[in-house]
Amino acid sequence: MQIITVAPIVRGALQGALTYFSKDPIAVGMVVVVPVRTREVPAIVLLSEDASGSKSALKSSDFAIRKITRTKPRRIWSPAFLKSAEETANFSAQKLGETLLALTPKTILDAHLEGMLDEPKIVETGGYFEVLAIQGSTEIRLEAYQRLVRESFVRHESVFVCVPTEDDVVHVSHVLGRGIENYTFALHSSTAKKLVLETWKNALADEHAILVVGTAKYIGLPRYFKTIVLDEEHSHAWKTFSRPHIDLRMFVENYARASGSTLIIGAPILRAETHERIARGNISEFDRIATRAREETKTVLIDPRREEKSIRENTGKRNMVLVSKDLRKLLEDASERGERVLLLSARKGLAPVTTCGDCGALVRCPECDTPLVIHKKETKNSDTQVFICHGCGFTRVPENNVHETCPNCGGWKLQGVGVGIDLIDNEIAALSPKTKRFILDGDRAKTRAQAKKIVAQFEKSESSILIATPMAIPLLTAVENTAIISIDSLFAIPDIRMSERIFALILLLREKTTGTLLIQTRADDTIIFKQALSGKLFQFAENELATRKAFSYPPYGTIIKITLRGKRAEVLSEMERLKVFLVNYAPIVLGTMAREPKNIFRMHMILKLAKNNWPNSDLLAKLRALPMQFTVEVNPNNLI
Repeated sequence: MQIITVAPIVRGALQGALTYFSKDPIAVGMVVVVPVRTREVPAIVLLSEDASGSKSALKSSDFAIRKITRTKPRRIWSPAFLKSAEETANFSAQKLGETLLALTPKTILDAHLEGMLDEPKIVETGGYFEVLAIQGSTEIRLEAYQRLVRESFVRHESVFVCVPTEDDVVHVSHVLGRGIENYTFALHSSTAKKLVLETWKNALADEHAILVVGTAKYIGLPRYFKTIVLDEEHSHAWKTFSRPHIDLRMFVENYARASGSTLIIGAPILRAETHERIARGNISEFDRIATRAREETKTVLIDPRREEKSIRENTGKRNMVLVSKDLRKLLEDASERGERVLLLSARKGLAPVTTCGDCGALVRCPECDTPLVIHKKETKNSDTQVFICHGCGFTRVPENNVHETCPNCGGWKLQGVGVGIDLIDNEIAALSPKTKRFILDGDRAKTRAQAKKIVAQFEKSESSILIATPMAIPLLTAVENTAIISIDSLFAIPDIRMSERIFALILLLREKTTGTLLIQTRADDTIIFKQALSGKLFQFAENELATRKAFSYPPYGTIIKITLRGKRAEVLSEMERLKVFLVNYAPIVLGTMAREPKNIFRMHMILKLAKNNWPNSDLLAKLRALPMQFTVEVNPNNLI
């Protein structure tokens, strides 16, 4: 009899490893089906040993070891894939089974378990691993990748281009696959199951060198790729949004190293972490790392406060200028020329928050305490206003559709603060009532297909205006004129990479705007806007690294965030226990306790580790031992 230790390949496993017995020995790395409570789940074998040496321990055990129910083991992943997944799980403080599940398409996993796919062949590559980088516009990068693919095909070498989103897969495969359509394979999460299996099998069977463009889940295709390209490296879509919290960029690099492939990292602006590695000589140039982005777009930076000051001095009125003189001129000129205009704002609704003019209190959701957002609700007879909570979905119509009292002092002097796209729509409707307008945000487009439909209608219409949140930008092909009405509120989000995100957003708008790009900002520090508009990539990277170094943020340190959700008293007591449990690592418990729907409270603990002090085997064991209600994130985007 054999004692088999396995890692369940399932979300929410109570333990990272479970023990079973089997009649026959099973090789490490094989996948079996084991009973967990009342169901059967796949699990990967971590250890297999003869039970004869553990008889005394088994007899004295206070629990019974169950038998593996389906003993026909299967090999699903190559050794290189498993090694990469284990390294990624260790760095991310996640369980191996959950990590494997996050890195494997369900269609492929199920097909292997059902015997519809052959076991992967062990490919001896002997390739040389190195990391190269390219920084430049999308056009420049794709031209470089086209040359790479053609040269690789001449040498009979296959290439995998890994991108973060489905839209990237569609666009990149279309551009790079021109002329080699028969040897180009595209894979993403929206691909139908039948087509995924067909594409997977065809890619394995093709004896010719191939190009695969896909998201990170599909890089496990068991075929050797001499070169792996990781494009759009700056995108926040590389980090998973639910458990297990892992950075897919790290897995791709680990996989390239384990399989002996060359890794090429590309982006319009490379991350600060990548620039630091370039400076240390750990990453070389694949193509020229541009220090400046060159675009023909005319750029304008406007501070509406100057116009507001002029109005106040001349009339004595205190009016907020939403559409500046320069923007009105841009709209008028675009209308005369029959051009389209994109108006961008970071927030939905009329105003992101409502405050009391008497006591300063915020109007908050009674269910989860999140600030309520004023939205415009269109009806057949008239437009009404409603309060909507973006946290739990709570909706309330103000009294008589107009009046609302302060929850703190009972006063009537409530006012909306900030700029939402509904407020912009009202202003544009008053200025240009005959101009066709389209609005795109998360409320108007619940699905990607709905969002694409709105963008397609806008791109077909002349002299039209699209008022949108940043979700519209990846879907746009090109637009003649763009104006950022307000994104200042993004700086208030406690995201350590927010500057990179805003900088990359402006760079992308420069690429997609053929005429004029105008930015309105009330920020006192406009360096990031000026650098983005002038395309000063190197200066921005230097400034960002200096800031990271001052606060010991990555790459100069490692941040671990532990989040607990539950009832208020339980959260407080458990956090105190956790503080004692991790006392050797100087934990910082954040003082604020955010309330979620149904009286569920959320609290965070932060661990800041010195550079090169992670992964730490002792701390890793402690983090993996935490109950399921704790969520662990390594180098999170935000700290609260």
